[in-house]
Amino acid sequence: MNRRALCIHGHFYQPTREDPLTGTIPQERGSEPYSNWNEKINATCYLPNAQLGNFEKISFDLGPTLAGWMERNAETTLELVKTSEQKNVAKWGSGNALAQPYHHTILPLSSRQDKVTQVRWGIADYVHTFGHAPEGMWLPETAVDLETLSVMAENGIQFTILAPWQAVEPVDVTQPSRVELPGGRSMSVFFYHSGLSTCISFNADATVNADAFIQNNLKNAYADSSNDQLILLASDGELYGHHQSFRDKFLNYLLNGSLSREEIEYTYPGRWIKEHPPVKVAHIRERTSWSCDEGVRRWEDACGCTPDSSWKRPLRNFMDATAGLVDEQYLRLTRGWLKDPWQARDDFIRVVLGDQSFSGWENEQTARPLHNDEAQVLRCLLKAQFERQRMYTSCGWFFEEFDRIEPRNNIRYAAHALVLTESASGEDLLPKVMPLLRQIRDERGSSTAEEMFEQAVRRFKENA
Repeated sequence: MNRRALCIHGHFYQPTREDPLTGTIPQERGSEPYSNWNEKINATCYLPNAQLGNFEKISFDLGPTLAGWMERNAETTLELVKTSEQKNVAKWGSGNALAQPYHHTILPLSSRQDKVTQVRWGIADYVHTFGHAPEGMWLPETAVDLETLSVMAENGIQFTILAPWQAVEPVDVTQPSRVELPGGRSMSVFFYHSGLSTCISFNADATVNADAFIQNNLKNAYADSSNDQLILLASDGELYGHHQSFRDKFLNYLLNGSLSREEIEYTYPGRWIKEHPPVKVAHIRERTSWSCDEGVRRWEDACGCTPDSSWKRPLRNFMDATAGLVDEQYLRLTRGWLKDPWQARDDFIRVVLGDQSFSGWENEQTARPLHNDEAQVLRCLLKAQFERQRMYTSCGWFFEEFDRIEPRNNIRYAAHALVLTESASGEDLLPKVMPLLRQIRDERGSSTAEEMFEQAVRRFKENA
């Protein structure tokens, strides 16, 4: 008898919103009675799901910026999540958590070097959190191109999850597929069930009763086939208890009663693929995502999803120019200091995570012993590289309005990257980006990009 299986994947993520100077999230409006949205969502979603044991029975990715916040502010939640994942490793030899690129960057819009850094930082954070290497990686917004998949494969990632419309040809979503990559590598892909994923995400009535969900929705998704079939549903993890009240309990009842009565097993990709390696080859549509009808245009320009967003292109131009200036000074100043400046940047995440001291990192990466003043310059440059990475956080372009907390934060991170680089280099860099800032316009906002940037620069310089 063929097996019928269900995998619920939860994408658990919060963008980095910490103040660069304090390392903490400021008081956020709308999160009352909590101090910020992370605290509120932890109380309504992350902790309840962890206490119910849901993290043991779903597939999930825990964004590095969220995991880092949990490590500092929600230790109980994080320990429960880690314990759930480790139970699967012990039982099946495969974990049910996926890694995620560190800053939720839209990788098809990134340079290859930034793709490498984000993937390696994401893997390092996963190892830091779960204690073993990841098998799979969730791509931010499932935004994909072949170069991104190649970078992932080169760094040991075996599979990812995509939307079915991201394949060129129609695919059988009940079976994993294989995408061939340059150099003889390949990436396994699980294409999620579009209709049911949309149903659980946006139709609140469909997830009131787990038994009814199976009868009215899930059972119809399985074909009359002799093959084992897996239906994978992908959704934001915050759906279960935060976006929709009591859906943590719906999920728990679904996984601990409803499925077994219908002889449907729950599973996750790392476990399923061991017994069902992909047979069919799929070809992906490059520069596509799960949340923009125009591929990845939402994160670089006005699009059908956010039509009144002419500010997006100038914002990306400003970020790209900032990145170029920061990188130029980094390479110039570290010439002769670092054995490999890009490898050094990739490995610096161990210092950020607290897994290695700066001096230990310095001893590994430098071509010669550095004087104290040189070491201080190097530390400053690497901090600038960290800020220059997180200024690309995807949330800064997701919404239609510019005068929101997400674009504001990205501009603050860019300002900090430039101030740090100016401090290290002695070069006057800010005038080079001001003309680009003035092009970022949204008449609906109360503040301009130039005002946001200058306010941030003043604060960083005052506290230097």
